[in-house]
Amino acid sequence: MAISKHPLGRYAIIDREMRSQDYVKTKDLKRIIERDLSINVSLRMINDDIIAMKDDNVLNYNAPIEYCNSRKAYYYSDQNYTIRAFGLREEDISVLMFYAKTISQYKDYHIFKDFTNAIDKVLDAVNIRKGISETNDNRVIVLTDNNQKFTGNEWIPVIVEAIDSCFAIEISYQKFGAAKPKRTKLHPYLLKEDRHRWYLIGMNDKGIVTYGLDRIIAIEKLPEKFVSCTLDFEEYFRYSFGITVLNDDPIEVKLSFTPKQGNYLKTLSLHPTQKILFDNAEEFQISVRVKPSWEFYEKILGYGDSVKILSPPSIVNEFTQKILSISNRYK
Repeated sequence: MAISKHPLGRYAIIDREMRSQDYVKTKDLKRIIERDLSINVSLRMINDDIIAMKDDNVLNYNAPIEYCNSRKAYYYSDQNYTIRAFGLREEDISVLMFYAKTISQYKDYHIFKDFTNAIDKVLDAVNIRKGISETNDNRVIVLTDNNQKFTGNEWIPVIVEAIDSCFAIEISYQKFGAAKPKRTKLHPYLLKEDRHRWYLIGMNDKGIVTYGLDRIIAIEKLPEKFVSCTLDFEEYFRYSFGITVLNDDPIEVKLSFTPKQGNYLKTLSLHPTQKILFDNAEEFQISVRVKPSWEFYEKILGYGDSVKILSPPSIVNEFTQKILSISNRYK
């Protein structure tokens, strides 16, 4: 890579050395820059960088760099000065370093590429690239859920653009098990992720509808514009589990868990509406106010024999039938 593409890196290293040492010689700056950036630089280039940091009107650093004749070295006359972008604190930089390490899991998603490029620029500008060493680039320090790339994520950019600009779209959508896709026009309102799958929520002639991006065959952006949606989606999904929102009114469901399972539910609630009713050596009892969709039952079934639905009777009966149906599959 050409040297001219590393000015921010050179400025950042000069700034770092000026702040960390009382006096810095040009030859030492040359050695450190070549080591940290893996490039070749001349003493003249470093002197030009120092002049630019002091006087360049475009950079506007106005760095207080002075030269000591007796020591033949440069120094900051103001030890509190730094060129670090945005006035980032050390803890801010640590957060950026953590982000740079973890965001790489999304590198295959086209919509996130600009974010990764932007964070790289910030890392360079504030001189923390060196903190993410080459030897540790492949070392796993944070392991998240498997964010494998599902079919349909390629539609995210065009959907985001349509939502942002309030343009209607027409999609070709094929449900699982359907013989052929159907076309529908809608006003796109929201993208929502659920268990690593993305969904589009919008409005068509049937009302609020939800489409899984993995079942979209094609999207066409239409010239028709619509008024921006004022629906409160946090409220819309308040009583739901996952992506399904039923037209029913929410109901209170009481559940009894084993004390061991209760420890987990005290640190991570089953649902935002969770209320603790009992917490003793025999049971951990809670209530949630929900619209019981298939995702709700799937979630409860996942707790196995550590949970029992107490009420209402209609939910107990529905859950019992599902358990019997599961049992019959093993006969």
